[in-house]
Amino acid sequence: MSDTQLAFQPQPFCVDDFLSFGRHYGIRFQFPSLGVRDDARASSPTVARGCVQEWLLRSGFWFTSSELDVLEPYESISQGRSPLLIVVILSGCVTLRVGAWQREFHPGMALSLRLGDGQSLHAIHLSGQRLKTATLALDPAHLAESSAHNDLLTQVLNEARLPFHPWRVPKDLFGLLQQTLSESGADSQRRLILEGLALQLVGHGYPAPPRHRVPVFPSGSRQRLETVRQLMAFAPGDSYSLQDLAAHAAMSPSSLRDKFRRTYGVSVFEYLRKCRLELAWSLLEQGHSVQQAAHQSGYRHATNFATAFRKHFRCSPSDIAGDPPSAPA
Repeated sequence: MSDTQLAFQPQPFCVDDFLSFGRHYGIRFQFPSLGVRDDARASSPTVARGCVQEWLLRSGFWFTSSELDVLEPYESISQGRSPLLIVVILSGCVTLRVGAWQREFHPGMALSLRLGDGQSLHAIHLSGQRLKTATLALDPAHLAESSAHNDLLTQVLNEARLPFHPWRVPKDLFGLLQQTLSESGADSQRRLILEGLALQLVGHGYPAPPRHRVPVFPSGSRQRLETVRQLMAFAPGDSYSLQDLAAHAAMSPSSLRDKFRRTYGVSVFEYLRKCRLELAWSLLEQGHSVQQAAHQSGYRHATNFATAFRKHFRCSPSDIAGDPPSAPA
């Protein structure tokens, strides 16, 4: 694969610029406030100003840096194919949606997922903000090349059972990303740094594989278990009972309890608690009060919520400001 770079100097972007970019990369763009069709002309309204830089790295990753002043709200739906896509928010705010799951992402937050096989990424960008993102996409053709590097990447992707994974970028890595993408310098030097950053993002961007031995269940049972897991992940603030979840999985409560722990390494309600607390953290980052975050994440009492929050994150809900600490494994 060749080392090519596509770079744009700071400039205005009209609707047609976005649509042309989208046709090339398999992304649909929508402009709700403008009502623009896909046959928009180049003279269509300016919707953003800024620059986009893109590097094709020797490791097989496309590394894209985008810094835009968003003048008109727009939405993007990524429908291409990639065994690994990581989106990092460096400044501004984006709402990301995968299927029924949706969350507002702020600086320091990231999402890892696979594109293709019916799974797409829907992003909502609000106007009146400076939005800066870093996106890492693995070229699927690159994995066909035999190398120790690709063998390791394949192993990581095979161990990552979750179709998508929201996470927080470690503070040092986030700072290095910001510094590297904001400084000017020799392209060869930047490429070397980006190669290292790409590998670090992959290393942090997927949860560690379970330490327990994953049992082999029939495919129907695995699919029903995954349906229950996704139900709780998509809507952790809802009320659940073991009986209701078991009925959803077409299993007895005892069978669901046993198979879920053996598959995911935690109990049903330990997993639900983790999802609720991660939702609560996101709500607190968005400016919601402790009481509001507790209620919307499924806790009836703020005191019980605060206790669970401190135990999981090692800090109080009211302490959240800036970059969050990493949760204990």
